[in-house]
Amino acid sequence: MALDSNSVVHVRAQVMMRDDSTGGWVPMGGGGLSNVSVRKRKITHEDDQPCKHEYLIYGKRNSDQTVVLSCTIKRDFEYNKVMPTFHHWKTGNKKFGLTFQTAADARAFDKGVRLAIEDLIDVTFELGGGNCLLRLWYGLQILSSL
Repeated sequence: MALDSNSVVHVRAQVMMRDDSTGGWVPMGGGGLSNVSVRKRKITHEDDQPCKHEYLIYGKRNSDQTVVLSCTIKRDFEYNKVMPTFHHWKTGNKKFGLTFQTAADARAFDKGVRLAIEDLIDVTFELGGGNCLLRLWYGLQILSSL
């Protein structure tokens, strides 16, 4: 899949949502394979402040182009790699997962999420006339059991 200028990664996967009432994972939007991407999106301001950005995990079902996933990576984001082809995350009170077609897709997606998080937690500032990089921890978590 070709990347557009705002995408960090594109993969194919089944989008899942956690059903806490049954303790299982269920397909979102009726199921089916989806094109899932991590996208960088500008947050525009009406005044002259510099633009900021955020990252969005976005999925469209292949069969009918229905959007089945639109999830912003926020401070409370917790990402888990529990199997080579199944990763899931939690943000707020929602839990989402992806069942990947291949382990290579899973690794690519994991790398894209990590790049997004690194970008979100890096802050550049000026100190004593020089530029310094300060890495801030916003409570974002990446967990791995592999």
